[in-house]
Amino acid sequence: MATEWEEVKRLAADFQRAQLSSTVQRLSERNCIEIVKKLIELKLIDVIFTSDGKEYITPQHLLKEIKDELLVHGGRINLVELSRILNIDFSHIETKANELAKSETELKLILGQLIDNTYLDCIADEINDKLQQTGQITIGELTKQYDLPGDFLEEIVHERLGISIQGQADPFDSRTIFTEAYIAKYNAIIRGVLSAITRPTTLNNLINNYKIPERLFYSIIDDLLKNNYIHGSISGGRSERASYIPDIYAKSQNEWIDSFFMQNNYIEYDSLLRLGISEPKAYIMRKFKDKDLTYLNSCCVGKSIWEQVEAAIDEVISTASWIDVMPLLPSVLNEDDMQQIVQIVLKSYLKSNTNIHIFCNTILVSDVFLQDCFKIFEPIMIKKSEEDAQKGIHHFLSPQSTKVSSKGDKADELSGKNKQEKKDERRKKGGKSGGSGGNLQGRETKMRATKKKYLANKGGGDSDSETELGTSFEKSGGKQQDIEFLTLNEIEKELSKLIALQDCPEELINELAKHLFKPLTKKYQEIAKSAFLASATSSSATRRKTHAEVQEKINTLYCQVHMFEKGLKIFSDDVQLQLIKYLLKSLCSDMTTIIVNYLCAELGINIEDETTTAITPEARLKIIGKLPAESKDAVMKLHNSLNNKTLDEFYKEIQAVTSSDFCDMLLKKIDKKRERQAISEYRHTLLAQLSEATDSALCLHLAVLLLTLIQMQQMIHASGKFVPQIISFLQRQVPSEVYQLLHEFQDLVIKQLNQQTDAQAEEAAKKLEELMPKLKDVCINYKKSQPNVES
Repeated sequence: MATEWEEVKRLAADFQRAQLSSTVQRLSERNCIEIVKKLIELKLIDVIFTSDGKEYITPQHLLKEIKDELLVHGGRINLVELSRILNIDFSHIETKANELAKSETELKLILGQLIDNTYLDCIADEINDKLQQTGQITIGELTKQYDLPGDFLEEIVHERLGISIQGQADPFDSRTIFTEAYIAKYNAIIRGVLSAITRPTTLNNLINNYKIPERLFYSIIDDLLKNNYIHGSISGGRSERASYIPDIYAKSQNEWIDSFFMQNNYIEYDSLLRLGISEPKAYIMRKFKDKDLTYLNSCCVGKSIWEQVEAAIDEVISTASWIDVMPLLPSVLNEDDMQQIVQIVLKSYLKSNTNIHIFCNTILVSDVFLQDCFKIFEPIMIKKSEEDAQKGIHHFLSPQSTKVSSKGDKADELSGKNKQEKKDERRKKGGKSGGSGGNLQGRETKMRATKKKYLANKGGGDSDSETELGTSFEKSGGKQQDIEFLTLNEIEKELSKLIALQDCPEELINELAKHLFKPLTKKYQEIAKSAFLASATSSSATRRKTHAEVQEKINTLYCQVHMFEKGLKIFSDDVQLQLIKYLLKSLCSDMTTIIVNYLCAELGINIEDETTTAITPEARLKIIGKLPAESKDAVMKLHNSLNNKTLDEFYKEIQAVTSSDFCDMLLKKIDKKRERQAISEYRHTLLAQLSEATDSALCLHLAVLLLTLIQMQQMIHASGKFVPQIISFLQRQVPSEVYQLLHEFQDLVIKQLNQQTDAQAEEAAKKLEELMPKLKDVCINYKKSQPNVES
């Protein structure tokens, strides 16, 4: 022991000397900083700098300081505050806080705050104290008080229910906590109130009057009903209209509803509302789900009511009369309900093609009865139409729709169709839809949308053809004036005379009159037109014939102009221009003259010369000046179009004139069939004229036209002065011997016409007389050949 004590004293002396001795080598602050920096670079040490950079701290020590501060602050500290206290950057604090929260279950990181279980246990005790004082508490209140998320607080509270927090959660709202005493208090209140109720009571009234928490009220009442502590039911769920219905009241209510329905076979919704049933329609559906009921706007009705209405309809059909179903229906039904019942019952009759009409919403009238009412006016119509026809009822008829059939068939005129329908029908029958074709330019030919009025020279005409009456009809304001049969008051007066309507409501007669007014007026217009047209047919027969003849002439010339225009395309441009002018001055001028003469005849205008081919352009212009204004401008445009260098303007104006109301002619479409027919007729005409021709110049003229027609299949309209150009054209088209014959014949004709001396003329005439039969024979027997390609 002495030895050991001596050793201790020796060591103490050494320690004292070491303390009193001065250091031989010391490190400066800068050296220390560099050494630490080097150690950090070599990753031999791990340190964290403070915010001011003057101190170091190890991560382990930082964790220890965080725990110490958390303990000092009662188990809850904000990371921002912690960063300020420890003088450490927030990122390091946040990282270490997350590490602590993950490694230690008693620590939690919530909304940037580090919380331990000690703090949670503390607030659980506070929550329990407050719960015992108030009896209930909500998570929302705790969220405001502790500034923590509601879900987190809810989880903490539910974990400690029955442990540190003495209470229970609402089964319908887990965020509400009650104490047992609080629940027992209101359980007794609710049980007592509902046990005393004898009639339906709104639950909202109970909640407001007894200050019962709504969230607690429904859970308690459900529990009471489940355990049969109270006897009743809840109607309306948890809505504001929810009500409690005691069983004693429900029993008497059901007995009353069953009794009322059995006696009356209907139930009114308002009566159920007065009984306290908030949703009467749904209640009836549940209660009478096995019965065949119809749900209306104000009530529901049973099958027996339908049977009464069906029996009434059967009676109306069998007796061809009318009946008012209002007395058969319950008086509580409103007008909409009655109308709905009638409509539904009638659906089955509509499927069987039985016509029943509804008047005044509840009066059923059979279709046969309506027809009988209509028939009583037929004698009145006939008598009135005869009187009106004598007074000039045609003033009220439309000029566009008043037609007379060429064979007396007026079915179309009495059909009551509107103008557009008649036009469509005439298009279908006449097949005159406008379109391109009939000429080389593809020009669209507008055809008048009206029936063909005739088929001249085709054996008797078309049975459906019609002609427009040449009568002036008055108009008012540009619109057709309808013919009035009887006024509504007059129709009501006639209907009231019927025995079957003696006891009917006045409203029925009024609606019957309105229903029959238009059909009666329409029928009377047809009868009136028929009467007037019958009287006018005889006077219009002559005019129809003239109109048909003129129209046939116009169509024949119109077709020829198109064909001749097509034929002149084979010549050069200068020859074409001359031939177009010749065509305008000849055939087109003839068409214009025919139309002018026709209009003068229709309007009774006297002209000096009525021959259609003898009127000069100057005379025709004077005649046009006498025409009325409505036709004068259109015909003047047609006359002026004859001076153009093309046929386009003429086509446009001739179509405008013929399709106008004052002319009303139909230009037929030029199709392939008509082209072939026109070429055939033209060939036969040329052959006939050539066979009978004796004049050498005429014979040559007809010959070149015929050869051009056969060789080129084109009709040519040219005067004698164009014969040299046509022969020159045929040089490359016909065989050389034919061309030589034509050329020789042409030279002889020229010599004969020049008549230098009588001897030369006689010699030329003699040679022509010898060649003429040969020329005729060649032309008559000529067949189309390959073009002559020789020079």
